[in-house]
Amino acid sequence: MAITITRADVKRKCMIPSTETTYDSDIDSLISEMQPSIEFTIAESYLSDTGNLRLQSVLKLGVLEVISGEFLQQLYRESGASEAIKVGGLTVGAPPEHGARLIQQGMERLRPFRKAIDGLADEPGISVSTGSTDRTFTAEQMRDW
Repeated sequence: MAITITRADVKRKCMIPSTETTYDSDIDSLISEMQPSIEFTIAESYLSDTGNLRLQSVLKLGVLEVISGEFLQQLYRESGASEAIKVGGLTVGAPPEHGARLIQQGMERLRPFRKAIDGLADEPGISVSTGSTDRTFTAEQMRDW
């Protein structure tokens, strides 16, 4: 892997004290599970351009945001983590959308560097082959159908 994401990076992004060790194995597992698949979506020309430190910093930040966001989402799903107290207009509790926003932010940051296959995700469609005719229905056509 060209990009290095550490447990300390995730803890810092999630505002978890470095001395807190409760989630260390969870964070390590999440990094080893997610980082290769995220890097797979990035074009090799960008990953291998290790001399461009600014580019590598942008890629690392995007990957870190996605992994950290997923970790926050997992924390939110833990028993008792999603409880909030609301009095008047004041709500005390973890905002459930923080992790999702962080994931979205990381994916947006990585978007310009994604492999060409990413275009397929922007325009979902259905391909149909009947006899000698091939036809692709785009998302727009499917909505009107």
